Parts: sequence; structure tokens; C-alpha cells
Amino acid sequence: MIGHLLLSLVLAATAIAILVKGLRYRPGRPVWSLFLLLFFGIWAGGLWMAPVGPTHFGITWLPFVLIGVLLSVLVVALSPQTHRSHQQELELEREVVVGIGLFFWVLIGVLITAIVAAYR
Repeated sequence: MIGHLLLSLVLAATAIAILVKGLRYRPGRPVWSLFLLLFFGIWAGGLWMAPVGPTHFGITWLPFVLIGVLLSVLVVALSPQTHRSHQQELELEREVVVGIGLFFWVLIGVLITAIVAAYR
């Protein structure tokens, strides 16, 4: 369990670093929320996928990496890539903060439930 958690943390942090710095990706929501979604999504997805590939330190890491790549590609593909003025960005930020609320926390709750269920 600790190995899965650490692997998911490392993969989510790597994905965020690549998205924000390497691809100059500017999410429409705060980066911490994107990190949480990637972290819990990688952890839940890696646990529920069939364990295939090499095992290191007792962890089959390939499903976690594949889920991380898939989620990162989905984030970039589903995000708007238009350039906005500063005023438009401020308005969008206000809308996103309101929009993250319920859906975001319900999704995080579902992912945590999937993680707990995988260990039972």
C-alpha cells in the first residue's frame, strides 16, 4: 500500500511538472486540484488494472504508468487551448473556483472509495 501511494505521488508530480513546465500548459483550474485528480486517478486506476509487466519492490508499476500517461493526455486534450486576455482569465478563474466545488469533491470521494475497495 505504501509503495502504491509513493509511486502514485511520484507519477502525479512528474506529470504535473511535465504539463506545467515542459508543455507550458496553463490549466483552467488551480494546479493543486489537477494534482489531486491525477494522484488519486493514478492510484485508483493502477490498482484496478490487471497487474502486467515487471515487478520492482513488490509493485507492478506498468499499470500506474499507463494510467498516468492516459490521464495526462486526457487533461491536455480536454482543456481549452485558446489565449485569453487578463480580464477573461480572471472571470474564468472565478467560474472555475465555483465549478470545482461539488463535482471535484464528489470525484475525489469516488476515487478514494475505489482505492479503499481495491485493498479489500
